[in-house]
Amino acid sequence: MRFLSADLIFPIHTAPIPNGILVLGPEGKIIDILSESDSSAPEKSRIERFRGALCPGFVNTHCHLELSHMKGLVPEKTGLPEFIMQIVSRRHENADQKLEAIKLADEEMWRNGIEAVGDICNTADTLEIKASSRIKYHSFVEVFSFDSSRADEVLQEGIRVASQYKERGLRATIVPHAPYSVSKQLFSGIREQQENFTGTISIHNQETASENEMFVSGSGELVEIFQKFGEDFSDFEPQFASSLDYHLRELPQDQNAILVHNAQTRPEEFVSANQSRSNLFWCACPNANLYIENRVPNVPIWLESGAKVCVGTDSLASNHQLSVFEELRLIQQYHPQLTVGQLLKIATLNGASALNLDQEKGSFQKGKLPGVLWLKNLDVETGNLSAASVQRIM
Repeated sequence: MRFLSADLIFPIHTAPIPNGILVLGPEGKIIDILSESDSSAPEKSRIERFRGALCPGFVNTHCHLELSHMKGLVPEKTGLPEFIMQIVSRRHENADQKLEAIKLADEEMWRNGIEAVGDICNTADTLEIKASSRIKYHSFVEVFSFDSSRADEVLQEGIRVASQYKERGLRATIVPHAPYSVSKQLFSGIREQQENFTGTISIHNQETASENEMFVSGSGELVEIFQKFGEDFSDFEPQFASSLDYHLRELPQDQNAILVHNAQTRPEEFVSANQSRSNLFWCACPNANLYIENRVPNVPIWLESGAKVCVGTDSLASNHQLSVFEELRLIQQYHPQLTVGQLLKIATLNGASALNLDQEKGSFQKGKLPGVLWLKNLDVETGNLSAASVQRIM
């Protein structure tokens, strides 16, 4: 048994505890949280003391592990349409380094305190690393085509890939890439597969202005990009208020849904969407948004709307590192009004809930195995993350 104490302990599900004592059992299972004055508190000589704060391990709800070999290949701040072109045209560069890059990225996330990951897959390239990883993965097997005639072909490939993960005992669901790349027919097939691949789904949402333009007017840069790829938009009739208006009608209703990026989502859309569904989670990927679109999401507006917010790193093709802590630091830099408690909740318990892992991860509740992180040199008075760093304890 270990007894860990810090200036501040963040259980997440309850208020922070000054000078609390975290009691850990075998493999880091949470036994209890005590105060210094508690009659059952151990002798001071048995307590490991940390300056700063302790919190549960992080949950990264949006990653593309299989793009790890593309680190540094894609130019920054070119906008989403050009970014997509770069990914499609260059994703086979450095292919001989792919598996090693995936392995190193998995190890990097573990060192950075990440306990669980929602990972986008187009292939089974990450399967072996995930099967042996200390991280809990949920694989979102992504399918896409706006050409309705290709819906069955594309879906069958998604089923083939997802089955490989499922056969190894790994969580996997078949998910739509984005509203601008999934036809109604393909959405229908995705819904039908929820019985075979049960669990959380994910979709990229309103990352750029041209995405909404496509669903309002049928034009814009994204339409032009996908037409270059041979996508057929001839039977598409734009009749929607936004891309969100389109895909919320098509997403499976009875599973948690993680909406990723949301950079162009209006405040009233957060409110109306959350009123229509209680199982929506809104994932912020600020470093990726800065890398691609030179913007950072307005997370305070998300929270003010009552949205359940979580956080992701996106891929090394659109980020310089895979660190949830660095995502929190960037959010705080742009939105200093957010407390460290709010930031830690979106990085831990909200993400665990989104991935249906909150019975094990996300908070210091008795019986859980959430991991333990040391927020080294955190200024507990101000909650400022600028001088702090994260170090894994368990």
